[in-house]
Amino acid sequence: MEKTVHCKCKSGCNNKRCVCLRYNEPCDESCECSNCKNPLNGINIEGLSICTIQNIKKFKALSNDQLEAKYELPCGCEEVALKDMLDDYSCSKCDEVYWYSFCWNDVVQDSCTWHCEICGVCRDWREWHCEICNKCTYGVSLPCEHCEDSD
Repeated sequence: MEKTVHCKCKSGCNNKRCVCLRYNEPCDESCECSNCKNPLNGINIEGLSICTIQNIKKFKALSNDQLEAKYELPCGCEEVALKDMLDDYSCSKCDEVYWYSFCWNDVVQDSCTWHCEICGVCRDWREWHCEICNKCTYGVSLPCEHCEDSD
């Protein structure tokens, strides 16, 4: 995947003011930043879920033993090492897709869970992000519970 943005940060690239970090990308040689501390630098983000990327500090703090620790999939079919669930993992027996949610500290089923890139939090499948009020809201249909309250 080709990098889409380049920053010119003077403050270290360690918060969402950095356009690279805001777009979940490491800084590279095309950036004009100084004193870069982007936590995604040096990480191959290709094989990571958006939840892992947005919780990169928690990921980097994991030991090898923690990455090798086995978690039982919610389907009960098999146990899988955490390192194999940092992105989509398809169960070899039932074909259901799972991944590890750093937000919930648990293995989640892809069809029941998603990670809101804007809010930076994992959500239930019945929640969605409202572009009007810029908040996640519960419900499988419109209107947004937050926008409805402001009428």
